[in-house]
Amino acid sequence: MIRINLLAERKGAREAAAAGPAITVGGEGAGGTLQNLVLAALLIAVIAGFGGFAFWVKSRVTHLEKDIRTADAELARLAEIRKKMDEYTKQKDLLERKVTLITQLKKNQQVPVHLLDQISRNLPDFLWLDNMRQDPNNHLVITGKATTYNAVADFYNRLIQSGWFLNVTQGRVNEVPEGVSFTITGDFAANKILEEGAAATTTAATGTGAEGQGHS
Repeated sequence: MIRINLLAERKGAREAAAAGPAITVGGEGAGGTLQNLVLAALLIAVIAGFGGFAFWVKSRVTHLEKDIRTADAELARLAEIRKKMDEYTKQKDLLERKVTLITQLKKNQQVPVHLLDQISRNLPDFLWLDNMRQDPNNHLVITGKATTYNAVADFYNRLIQSGWFLNVTQGRVNEVPEGVSFTITGDFAANKILEEGAAATTTAATGTGAEGQGHS
């Protein structure tokens, strides 16, 4: 008669179950560990990449901010230069207007002096003037008397030949107790005053330069 010790087998099964699953070297356990290491390495690489990108972005932003501050400083400097140039231009224009005004005033002061000087130089004998004025068109009107017609004609010719009177026209000559009365109109060449002044300035400057070269 065969006896089977089932109690011993059941006791061994219970002990094996209580001890838990057996740990084996190699197989599926080693493969899982390697996969975890690879994933960890990839994660570290990704984190390092994001860190490097963030550092590059921060460095780029800092560089751009520095460039912006430099550009703003340059704009401020150029704005100050432009402001000074505008002030210089205004002062230059104001000075030019003053010079023009002074020149015009001097010209206006010189015109009567030159006019009277030319009239007196070309005034013939036996002729005298009663009045000199400007008409509404700024033409010079000369009225006077003379003892003869020839004196009036002589005065007319002298004014033309002097070069200081333009568009000279002789009006009517009427007989009066003293002889004849006359009217002559024309334009005084006031621009010649400025031309002569400029020529004199150029001559003086040329003479000074030549004298300086002679002493050198």
